[in-house]
Amino acid sequence: MNERLKKPYQAITSVYVALIFTFYLLFFDRNGLASISRAKMVCFYALTLIYIAAVLVLLSFHCIGRKLRWADIRSDLKGTPLAAWLIALYLLFTVISACLSDHNTVWLGSIRHEGVLTISLYGISFLLISRFYRPARLHLYLFAAAATAFCTICIFQMCNINIFGLYPLGDRYACEDFVDKFIGTIGNIDFTASFLCIAVPVFWCGILRLKGKPRFALCIPLLLCLFVLWKINVAAGYLGVFLGSLLSLPVVLPCGKRTRRILSLSLAALLLTALIVVYFVKFEQTELRQLHHILHGRIRDSYASGRVYIWRRTLRAVPERLWFGSGPDTLCHAAFARQETANGAVKVFDAAHNEYLTILYHQGLFALLAYLAALGVTFAQWLRQAKEKPVAAIAGAAALCYCTQAFFGISQLITSPFFWCAFAVLTNALGGKKLSKNCRKN
Repeated sequence: MNERLKKPYQAITSVYVALIFTFYLLFFDRNGLASISRAKMVCFYALTLIYIAAVLVLLSFHCIGRKLRWADIRSDLKGTPLAAWLIALYLLFTVISACLSDHNTVWLGSIRHEGVLTISLYGISFLLISRFYRPARLHLYLFAAAATAFCTICIFQMCNINIFGLYPLGDRYACEDFVDKFIGTIGNIDFTASFLCIAVPVFWCGILRLKGKPRFALCIPLLLCLFVLWKINVAAGYLGVFLGSLLSLPVVLPCGKRTRRILSLSLAALLLTALIVVYFVKFEQTELRQLHHILHGRIRDSYASGRVYIWRRTLRAVPERLWFGSGPDTLCHAAFARQETANGAVKVFDAAHNEYLTILYHQGLFALLAYLAALGVTFAQWLRQAKEKPVAAIAGAAALCYCTQAFFGISQLITSPFFWCAFAVLTNALGGKKLSKNCRKN
């Protein structure tokens, strides 16, 4: 496909990506946080289905008008990144998993709505963005404005101001009754932490890698995001933002190989020293104390906020349907996903609280290997090319921070679209020229 023919696809894709990082982030309906999951689901489905339909209509128009020939399509397919083929394979294994499942909820999903439909929309939007996205500095500043608005809403709620009526307060409640669990236009503070794992690296990498004074305006959303992260105090968010950023630093910094190597070795030594200290010192801080016991081989179900309980039981159940899993979004149907709490109530787990383990249980080993391989080949390219490609450097750091927190996170419609967009932008940037015109401008 020649550049002139590609322009309308690029325009549609740019609008879609901009809407995900702005409109979708701030979207809620009249019920506020009481039904935020459903509101986000409807919004994501509408935006993505309209985007895919627009691309298909445009493609049909070009095919009928013979502006696009089979030779052009075949040439484009040959240039498809390996990561895109692997994600297509991941989608294929997901559909096979659904077809072999004993549950009829696999297509639309259960509690999380993470069925074949949602996963397919993630994957198809990834394939289209990675093919047609055209980086523009405007998108970064629109995202910065939206993130600033999001953090401002969070701060108002922390000050006991029920902005936009997001909390269903009634006569007996105040914002402080909810703010330690739900906040902003995302809702659950764990999901908010997942989003911040995308936002924080985007802003600090943007300041570091872009040119011109306007980039320093990104300090505002960066500081606001860090403040909100500190106030919600989610351990997985800290891990994703700070460990992911540390690991990204040698790759993102525009310096020579020798400096990168020294920095990488220094970071490795720092992390190893930290582990040795935690091994020998029993800290009072909960997560560090738990890590101390884990390093000594003492692992309890209550560790990682109870995640060890579901991790162990999910791993025990995996061999029963190792290759293709039990079907997307079906863990909530398993008997082991029910845990009786101290007060006699029953807690139902609808995910393994580890995105990789959840894929293994739901879609099977083949799907997990395809997904990990897509991440692996992309990050391998990122390591080699980030120095010359600012957009790749920024998107790669965001994807890595998200993937780090994903060891303790849940894939769900509220924040996963941000990751899939960032991953697609990274794949697109790695396949493009060293420096796009948009990134050269001051």
